[in-house]
Amino acid sequence: MLKVSLFKNRRIYQFLTGILVNFQLLNFFTGRLYTGKLKSIPFPVLNCYACPASVYSCPIGTLAHFMIITKIPLITIGIITAVSTTFGRWICGWICPFGLVQDLLYKIPSMKFNLPKHFVYLKYLMLVLGVILLPLIWKEPYFCMICPTGTLEAGIYWIAVSSMILNMAGSFFLFKLALGSMFLYGSIFIKRPFCRYICPLGALFSIFNKFSIVDFKVDKEKCIECNLCRKSCPVDYPIYKDPNSPTCLRCLNCVKVCKIIDLNYPSFLFKGKESICLKK
Repeated sequence: MLKVSLFKNRRIYQFLTGILVNFQLLNFFTGRLYTGKLKSIPFPVLNCYACPASVYSCPIGTLAHFMIITKIPLITIGIITAVSTTFGRWICGWICPFGLVQDLLYKIPSMKFNLPKHFVYLKYLMLVLGVILLPLIWKEPYFCMICPTGTLEAGIYWIAVSSMILNMAGSFFLFKLALGSMFLYGSIFIKRPFCRYICPLGALFSIFNKFSIVDFKVDKEKCIECNLCRKSCPVDYPIYKDPNSPTCLRCLNCVKVCKIIDLNYPSFLFKGKESICLKK
């Protein structure tokens, strides 16, 4: 049974991550862009390089940039591999600030529904085409050009403060704004639509879910498929079908609500920590 106090409230960590990667908040008032040494480090969440407050680079933007200049992004690959092989999609469930925004929007009372299951493969298509192949061939960071995170964090701000950028934006910015608004509005009705169907970083992390050293287990002999796990899940996934599915965000909500779901992890990861049981 998982007993780690560190994993008590993931909302706190999502919020703190948003502050950590954007702590140059004064730049919103000065109209500057942070270009210090930290900007060379890709932090493993979607966070736009062009955001005035951003102090780290985005791993997806970095990958696209290196495809354009036809170089191998060794640091980015190393960071993504290290995080993924250890935790799988844990970043998506515990660290991603945009995931927090979607989770909060879903709490707004409304009709709820899901898109067809095959839509989950769109994020892999976005990864292969928008981040790798098209930038490599056409020398443009296509996913970054339409990324909702970039629109919200940087696009709207720069359009508001710079008449030059406003004149350059044109109708394409209206398309970006509509796309970003669509995901925010859609989050009211669908659990994490961007994470589930579009996010290329989530696609990268998901590949490692079955191979990471932290993994779930379900006692299927005791499981009655009551779907408490699914109801508590940010992406509406019944974990008893495949405990280490690429869909799972490792948020641990299911571990909290069901006694037959548990987490396997090497003892050295949390050795010596004072622990508080997650189970109710």
